[in-house]
Amino acid sequence: MTMRTRLLIPAVLLALAVAPTLRAEDVTVTIVTVLAGDRYKTVDPRLTGIADEVKKKDPNLIGFRIEKSEKANVPLNQKKAFPLVGEVAAEVTVLSRDDKDKKIRLTIKCPHFGEVTYTTVPDKFFPLLTRYQTEKDKERLIFAVMVKPLPPKEKAPESVKSP
Repeated sequence: MTMRTRLLIPAVLLALAVAPTLRAEDVTVTIVTVLAGDRYKTVDPRLTGIADEVKKKDPNLIGFRIEKSEKANVPLNQKKAFPLVGEVAAEVTVLSRDDKDKKIRLTIKCPHFGEVTYTTVPDKFFPLLTRYQTEKDKERLIFAVMVKPLPPKEKAPESVKSP
C-alpha cells in the first residue's frame, strides 16, 4: 500500500461519516407558505389554482402571495418541523411509501389547523387553509405540501467469485 493510499483511506472514511446519509425511503417534502387577504387584489400567477379553490371557501380572500418555500429530505417515520410564518410551524411525518402504487402517506400537524393524515401521489401540492391570521395585515395562512420520493439506490454489482 502506497503512502498516498494510506492517507486517502482515512479521508474517504471521514467524509462518509460526516456526510448526511440519504436512504431510499427518504422523501423530499416541499412546503410553500402562502398568505391571502383582502387588502390587495393581486394573485401570484403560480397560485391561481389554489386561489380559485380557497375563494370557494372564503370569497373575501382576493389577494394571494407566496411568502416563502422550503424543501427538506424527511426519513420514513421521522418528524420534521417547517417554519411557516412568525412562530407558526408545520410538523410533517412521513408514515409510509408505496413505490408500486407511487403513493406516500403522511401526517401534517399545525397550530390553528389541527392534524391531518392523508395519502398522496408525488409532485402534487396539497393546500391547507389555516385559521391563523398575521397581526399586521390580517392575512390568512395557507400552506401547500408536496412530496417526492428519492430514487431507490442502485444495487452494487455482485462480485464474481473466482473458481
